[in-house]
Amino acid sequence: MEKYSLISVVILNYNGKGIVEPCLASVLNSNYPNFEVVLVDNASCDGSIEIIEKTFGNNDKLKIVKNNKNLFYAEGNNIGIDNARGEYIFILNNDTEIDKNCLKEIAEAMKDESIGAGQPKILVYGQSSIIDNTGGIIDRYGYTKGRGSQELDVGQYDNLRQIFYAGGTAMVLKRNVLNEIGIFDPEFVAHWEDVDLSWRIRLRGYKIIFIPQACLYHKISKTIKRFGNYHRISFYIRKNRIAGLIKNYAFCNLIKTLPILILIYFLMFIKELNVDKDVKLALSSIWAIIWNIKELPYILRARWRVQRKIRRISDSQILNFMQSGFIVFQAMCLYMGKKCNA
Repeated sequence: MEKYSLISVVILNYNGKGIVEPCLASVLNSNYPNFEVVLVDNASCDGSIEIIEKTFGNNDKLKIVKNNKNLFYAEGNNIGIDNARGEYIFILNNDTEIDKNCLKEIAEAMKDESIGAGQPKILVYGQSSIIDNTGGIIDRYGYTKGRGSQELDVGQYDNLRQIFYAGGTAMVLKRNVLNEIGIFDPEFVAHWEDVDLSWRIRLRGYKIIFIPQACLYHKISKTIKRFGNYHRISFYIRKNRIAGLIKNYAFCNLIKTLPILILIYFLMFIKELNVDKDVKLALSSIWAIIWNIKELPYILRARWRVQRKIRRISDSQILNFMQSGFIVFQAMCLYMGKKCNA
């Protein structure tokens, strides 16, 4: 008799009325025989958790965990992981809907013991021929982007199996690997925490793969819009990028990259202040630097654990999966309609 590994689908909900219900329905409609759903509610006040309880509360595959305050992405999902029983843990945004075969394809792809994490193919909801994300790309300075974003999906990435990181929209993690490297850093709060976790998985020597046969559909930015304004989001991304580099790079690469990242922040500060006329956005870089200085003792303790307890491979193997050049400048040039070969 075939053994079906238990998959725990962790869905974080915060004021997700109108989006979390179809997400949950799509998961519960999966044709995979052995899964559970752990829905973590971050103290929603829009009636969404009451609707979930009324509509799905009698389903024995569903476990609901209620937080008494909004713990945001990292800590909220950590609570979901702590309450999950599965060999595989599927972190899934509530603004998605999965294909009925998605869990089955995940279970099949993740059997290899050398794999630590994976990401399904994420397509744009309502435009299923358009790619949202087929895996995370990162440059040496911590700037990231989704591979193939807004491209027509003609299978061009289906044979490119290894990715640097699995995006937090839909990432598959192995319980035994998390036992070795830890879970999301709660101090990251939200954004870039998926990169940090994936980086630790890679440092442990595991592969991170793209699973093209497992498909889901993303209602882009529905959850982010409910989370907060873009100034706060920019601050979280920029502070976490600095902390992530400090934690995960070997010292020789850290001293090569961190000063350049700080220089980029100052250049962006000048641009956002003088060109964009957005004082709050410009200051997010300064506050990001200040936060890292203030929290340096915590970051250094986390770095010690990563470098001494987790790392099994050298940076040279990690750098092979990073994109050359500067993603931030390429994006700026693309936005301005100019060619950029940085």
